[in-house]
This record gives sequence, structure tokens and C-alpha cells, in this order.
Amino acid sequence: MIMNSPLMIGFLALTILTCGSAFFMLWTKNVLHAALAMFMTMLGLAGFYVLAFADVMAVSHLMIYVGGVLILILFGIMMTSQRTSKSGQANELWTEQKGRFWAFFIGLTVFFGLSWLLGQQHFYAFSDIDEYSKLGRVGLSFMLEYSFPFELTGVFLLIALVGATYIAKNHE
Repeated sequence: MIMNSPLMIGFLALTILTCGSAFFMLWTKNVLHAALAMFMTMLGLAGFYVLAFADVMAVSHLMIYVGGVLILILFGIMMTSQRTSKSGQANELWTEQKGRFWAFFIGLTVFFGLSWLLGQQHFYAFSDIDEYSKLGRVGLSFMLEYSFPFELTGVFLLIALVGATYIAKNHE
């Protein structure tokens, strides 16, 4: 009876996702696979915050860890070239460009689909936000009171990413 509740099923699914991807992250030898397993672990942890009704912690966790730190790790992996042990050549991924039709078609489809979805929405003013919502108050604080430090932090992270890319590529 208690095992069949949707909350318990969600908890067990998040437990399997989080623990399984954490163990995979520990046992894999591929750095890219470890970063993707870390993404799934962090996503599972954000799901636990949602189940605990800690919506601000869930969104903060997604923005900071999944959105920021993991993207920096993936850029660091992609931008640094590792030497292979067999031939001493750079470990690079080569792709060939066959044509631009499919890229153009998919991009145009996504653009028109998102434009249509945004056209169907009814956006409300700031006065319609529930005054008791923790997430609404944090969002309004980010956009009104703390917008300058928030943007300044984003610029500093961008400078750090560009600097890390320059240092990684300068040692070739």
C-alpha cells in the first residue's frame, strides 16, 4: 500500500538513477562518460530536492552544478587534446561536412516550433506571481535586486572559460 504510492515510486526511481550513475562514474575510465554520469547523478539529486519540497535548492542545484560546473568540465575535456599512448598523435575527433540541408532544416523546424509555442502562451505581469512562493521571490530578487552581481558572475565565468581554453591550446 505504501510501496505503491507515486511518491515512493518516484523516490525509488531517483535512488536507482542517482546511485547507479554515481557507481558508473566511479568505475568508468573514460573521462567524458564520467562527466555524463556526473550529470545524471546531479539530476537525480535535484529530483530528491523536488521530492523534499525544497524547490529553491533544486533550482539552485541545477543552475550551479548541472548548468555551470558540468559545462565547464565538458568544455575542459573537449578543448584539451590528450596524447594517445600508441602513436603519440593527438586524440582528435574528425567530422566531415556532407551538406548543410539537414542542419538548416532541423534548425528552421526548431525555430518555428518554439516560435509557435511562445505565441500560444499567455505571459503574466510580475504582480500575478504568488507572494508566498519561495522560488518566485528568489527569481524576482535575481532579476531586480541582484541582477548586477548575477551578470557580473556570469561574465567572470566566461572570462575563466576563455582563459582556460587559451591556456589549454597554448601548450600544444
